[in-house]
Amino acid sequence: MQTGFSQLSEHLYVHHGHVNTGILRDGDRALLIDPSGTTLHTTLAELGITNIEQILFTHHHRDNTADFPITDDVRVGVPEKEASWFTEVETFWNDSQYRWHLYNYHPHNLMLADAIRVTDRYADGAQIAWGSASLTVLETPGHTDGSATYLIDVDDKRFAFTGDLIYDEGKLWELYSLQKGQQTSDYHGFLGARDELKESLEKVRQASSTALIPTHGVVMDNPDRAIDALLKQLAYCYDKYVAISALRHYFPQLFTEFEGNSGHMPIREGKPPPEFLRHFGTTWIIISDFSTASFGSQTTPKGEAFVMDCGSPNVIKQIQQLQTDNEISEVTQFWVTHYHDDHVNAIPEFQETFPCETITDEIVAEVITNPIGFRLPCISPSVTRVDRVTQDGDSWQWNEFTMTAYHFPGQTYYHGGLLVEGRGVRMFFAGDSFTMAGIDDYCSGNRNLLGADVGYEKCLRLIQELKPTHIFNCHVNPAFDFTDAEIACMLDTLAEREKCYTALFPWDHANYGMDEHWVRCYPYEQEVALGGTAQLRVEVTNHSDEPRTATAQPILPTSWGMEIVPGETTIPPRSDGYIDFSIPIPRHSSRHAPTCRQESEVLERVVVPINLTYNARPLGQFREAIFVLTGG
Repeated sequence: MQTGFSQLSEHLYVHHGHVNTGILRDGDRALLIDPSGTTLHTTLAELGITNIEQILFTHHHRDNTADFPITDDVRVGVPEKEASWFTEVETFWNDSQYRWHLYNYHPHNLMLADAIRVTDRYADGAQIAWGSASLTVLETPGHTDGSATYLIDVDDKRFAFTGDLIYDEGKLWELYSLQKGQQTSDYHGFLGARDELKESLEKVRQASSTALIPTHGVVMDNPDRAIDALLKQLAYCYDKYVAISALRHYFPQLFTEFEGNSGHMPIREGKPPPEFLRHFGTTWIIISDFSTASFGSQTTPKGEAFVMDCGSPNVIKQIQQLQTDNEISEVTQFWVTHYHDDHVNAIPEFQETFPCETITDEIVAEVITNPIGFRLPCISPSVTRVDRVTQDGDSWQWNEFTMTAYHFPGQTYYHGGLLVEGRGVRMFFAGDSFTMAGIDDYCSGNRNLLGADVGYEKCLRLIQELKPTHIFNCHVNPAFDFTDAEIACMLDTLAEREKCYTALFPWDHANYGMDEHWVRCYPYEQEVALGGTAQLRVEVTNHSDEPRTATAQPILPTSWGMEIVPGETTIPPRSDGYIDFSIPIPRHSSRHAPTCRQESEVLERVVVPINLTYNARPLGQFREAIFVLTGG
């Protein structure tokens, strides 16, 4: 990684910190593009620049806009379509639609913690004159909906500051910002912004620049070669996604252009489920032959029910109707497959209605018992009571069926699988992890990890070992199974994905570019009283084959007048590491003078960015936590 600065022409420089900052210089004054980070001051001093006249930002992400003070006399220009995410960012942090039930993610990542004053809003084609240079604004969406590229004509050359459209020849900084729906919600839009990205790259290509300067990445002096390489690599990677995507079952119209491609797994037929199962919404119900209920003179006992997931109150009514119709006696056990809202929204009401034992995988339990501690796709604020937490391979008997629970990190990392054996069948309830078309990995925020013994590789190996006669998806009525050849096809495709996606990113493993939550805060959100202490853990997943060192520092509001000492940890290969902080909260908030208040009164939501350095690579304000300040 480059450090310090480089000179592109007589008047144009690039500072190489955790991002690249363009420096258009005229004597001791300068125009800056994407200034961020504290090391920029060193370069400005070395160049003799004492007067910052104008700042331009390519897009609204926090890692290229934070940690550089902007004085009131500086003009600040931003893309017109992203202006509100600079000037009114508090509307994002205080709006529950950006906190719960997250199916749409624009904007979805790295929002500013505090608003930035903006003087100029630039639309496509806008012209800016500064010193001996002229600048042209190009709207180039992809990495964000409103990203801009700044073309600088200076010293008889043209340079393109492209934001995060491209990192290097054939490389992107990360993939999860490209999650975007086309005919569906963003949730189903894995790499859905690739068409916008392609159009923007072609637009940049047509500008015939001398060099491309990305916000993250290296200066590219052969733009055509760099763009061609990225478009080729991106197309290959996406093809390897489509080849075994379960989404082909749900939305076949999205993939007609891929029909007949070699290496794509055919979509197999389903088969009828056993007669003792019922399916309502996302809920599967097993009806036992056995009942402990007493029915007086009734000679035909109703069977007990084992229920999986409850996303809607309508499911509760359906179960009560089964009781009315004498199909079941009572619900005696309840299993939760994963945390998504369409599987857990109605669980509190279900638990009040049917006071049975609730069981789930230990990793699922972490989320559904404390959802406020996480920020994940499709997350629900509903809190679930869990009576029994299972670990991988735990078994128990439920009437005539043997139940075996597994951690099953398929559709999401926070997911369990359940093998049910009895009455001549071996049924595997896979939550939302498979359809007859393949694997449900269409949302990068779900943490679909690539590699040996993680993610879908782990899940498929388990299916290969267990050999269930029936596999069940919570959204699909028919049962299905996979042949040995189909499992081999999916495993081979995943192995190829690991290689080609690793080549797409400037990391030593694909998961850094695909796993939005490889760095995360726990709890993500917490209530803390004024004068109290917040306990915060920064969790880091090392996806590499060698140990890695992570350094983290929470960035507190300047009005608090305190700085937290950075913490550091060395993380073994393919493991999680943790850095813990105790953060004292002032006795009065920045917006409220101390008065007598009730203990539970919410006063303010404070965004606390986390500055991260990983393996000696500074990443800036890479993630965040939320402190909800209450009266105390």
